[in-house]
Amino acid sequence: MSTDAPWQQFFVSTDLAGLEQLNVATLQTVESLLSTGDAPRSSLLPADLHAAVGRLEVCPEDGAALAQVLDEFGSIVWANGVVPGDPRCVAHLHPPTLLPAVVTELAIAATNQSMDSWDQAPAATEVELHLMSWLAAALGFGPDGTGVMTSGGTASNVLGMTLARAAAANRLGVDVGKSGLPPESRTWRILCSDQAHFSIQRAAAQLGLGRDAVVTVSTTPAGAMDLDALDEKLAALGHDGLVPLAIVGTAGTTDLGVIDPLEGLAERAEQHGTWFHVDAAVAGSFILSTKLAARLTGIERANSVTIDFHKLWWQPFNASALVVASEDAFDLLRVRSAYLDRGDELEGMVNLVGRSLDTSRRFDAAKVMASLRTVGRKNLGAMVERCVALASYAGELIARTSGLDLVAVPTGVMCVFDAPGHSAEDLRRVQQHLLACGEMVLGRTEIHGRAALKFTFMNPSTTEVAIDGLVEKILETLVLVAN
Repeated sequence: MSTDAPWQQFFVSTDLAGLEQLNVATLQTVESLLSTGDAPRSSLLPADLHAAVGRLEVCPEDGAALAQVLDEFGSIVWANGVVPGDPRCVAHLHPPTLLPAVVTELAIAATNQSMDSWDQAPAATEVELHLMSWLAAALGFGPDGTGVMTSGGTASNVLGMTLARAAAANRLGVDVGKSGLPPESRTWRILCSDQAHFSIQRAAAQLGLGRDAVVTVSTTPAGAMDLDALDEKLAALGHDGLVPLAIVGTAGTTDLGVIDPLEGLAERAEQHGTWFHVDAAVAGSFILSTKLAARLTGIERANSVTIDFHKLWWQPFNASALVVASEDAFDLLRVRSAYLDRGDELEGMVNLVGRSLDTSRRFDAAKVMASLRTVGRKNLGAMVERCVALASYAGELIARTSGLDLVAVPTGVMCVFDAPGHSAEDLRRVQQHLLACGEMVLGRTEIHGRAALKFTFMNPSTTEVAIDGLVEKILETLVLVAN
């Protein structure tokens, strides 16, 4: 085949000429980001965005110049996206990203390592394993602790529940992956708080147990799982001949950021001989802080833990991990294949497909490790502490602000509040108005039937003055929507 084929120019090459081409294209991409405005989002409405994007020809017959394509993305896409680094972008667990992670993303894409087998990603496999060992040790697991990268907290939770189901079946002498669910599975129940992430129910549905197999436990006024209520649920299950498949603790609920009493949950899981999983997608980064780490006491007794790097570790989406106390847990998941994971590899070769529900995966561990090495634990811990402090400041401000009322005292990076005298519809209109005009990306939720607005602080560079402005703008908008 001729090396001057017309398509050759479109491929990345790591020789000198190819890297120069990549460098030019990268600079053009950076310049396209200059179109990003000075607001949390532009004020274009859905119909305007639909029309603007619709004018882009998806696949022209002969293609367009890359410079033109990048310029169009800058003016149409990046200019009208959300700006997570803006202090007025406070709706979701949507972080600004670290420079080491962003530039490493380029190398990840250019080298295109596929994390399913060692022969496709030899050094990359070792990096992921090294990162997982560090993370397991940081969580307090023993030397057998390890893990695998996943696409997000939902995927990690589903994988954790998959391992819990396999372990329960294995105790009955059943290989659930091979034979399917045993009759006893109809008695299996997963216990979590009524503030746990919906992915636990999704996992139960996907695993053939059904969402009804998830038993929700009431929470304290602060939002943490009530241990007395858990004891009552466990006793009721035993009375009805039902078996706890797993107890799921949440370290950082999505709305209030509350951490369940993990030590107490661990004790009950051990008493009942059941799997203990902790969804630490939100607050798992507290292990980076000497001040906050104690809040996670008990997590070291878990069988599996979900960590989301694309939350308070400031990584680009996607980057999550499922960490396990023992590598043996993955043996219950592994399926041999004639072409990929044969089982006859040289000593020391690990095919990560045996740990994952995915086959092909990106080398996302690279950007995480590049960030950890560059920023360091001391700085990362201080950044987490700063975000928690910002939420506390917002809570104190709202508590003394006439016309607003705290739903709960902030303990994480979220601050949830409402406006007495205003309806749920008023709060919806406030949130939607600020979003539509591009002045604020504000959260809106419901806590035990109570409509509320929500700040989520993911940017440690946000100032108290900026928070003052957020509160003032909400008060102005409440007046606007009420008239």
